[in-house]
Amino acid sequence: MRPAGCRSCYAGLVADLVNQFSWSRTRDNIFQECRRRYYFHYYGAWGGWDQAADPATRTLYVLKQLGTRQMWAGRLVHEAVERVLLAMRDGYALSEASLIEDTVRQMREEWKGSRDGVYRQTPKRTGLFEHEYAVPIKDSEWQAIRDNVVRCLRNFHRLPLLADIKRTPTDRWILIEDIGSFAFEGTLVYAAPDFGYWSEAGRLQLVDWKTGGSGNHVALQLGGYALYALEVLAAAPDRVDLLEVNLREGRLTAHPCDESILERVREHIRLSVRAMRAYLEDADRNLAEEENFEKTEDLRLCRWCNFRAVCRPELPPFAAAAAPAEEDAPAERSEPA
Repeated sequence: MRPAGCRSCYAGLVADLVNQFSWSRTRDNIFQECRRRYYFHYYGAWGGWDQAADPATRTLYVLKQLGTRQMWAGRLVHEAVERVLLAMRDGYALSEASLIEDTVRQMREEWKGSRDGVYRQTPKRTGLFEHEYAVPIKDSEWQAIRDNVVRCLRNFHRLPLLADIKRTPTDRWILIEDIGSFAFEGTLVYAAPDFGYWSEAGRLQLVDWKTGGSGNHVALQLGGYALYALEVLAAAPDRVDLLEVNLREGRLTAHPCDESILERVREHIRLSVRAMRAYLEDADRNLAEEENFEKTEDLRLCRWCNFRAVCRPELPPFAAAAAPAEEDAPAERSEPA
């Protein structure tokens, strides 16, 4: 008999929506780290947005939406930068001071809502991992998060790249709202940049805003953007510049783009998709069974996993353990999951 909470996840039975199989860097990362977390995130939580969902599904959906304070800060910066660019496109300017003031106010409101557990009833509201799992965080550490957001926004306004963007006619911009997915060998792929524009020299500038470190996946991530440029914008790799902008440091790094990088990305996606689909009970209908997805044995990953309450309830609470190991916590996450 299957343990309580284990069940088949049937796509397409909730509100006429279909749980369509797709690929993204985030999905690939989760799959590589822990198969059980992958199941919870993409199958077990499916349909949990519905208030009438069964309690197990609803719980998984609420937990899925959690983010660490670092992820939260990254999202806030990305949203603020997007507001600036949309305002510029629409012909008006958001001042640096007003942008920072509005973002800090948003931070306060979201922090209070998370502390009060609003996200448990309204999962799309901000819910912080640190509040859900009572991670002991000093006031100075919360202040450091606020200061980092402010620093990123100030650095954004001082970027030479921003001056170049302002000089570029907006009909040559590629904004987030214009960016979608693309089909790769029959699989829907999400691998789009944060922003892009065509330079005066006729080169496609693809921009990725960073609020923390680059991590181990930057080459794959930026290579995915190059594949997006080829598949969606018909831009050959020799016409593409991949720009990694570290807003915390105010530093721009240009990465190479050529056919060899594209082929490495293609092969990575092929192998990743093949591995993911091999775990499915019915690959054609994207149906999954929980017991087919094993748990990781790396308890460091479990410690910072959103689903630890349902998957590893035996783990000691943060307050009863040593101070949290920050190096084990996820840094930031910005793409669709």
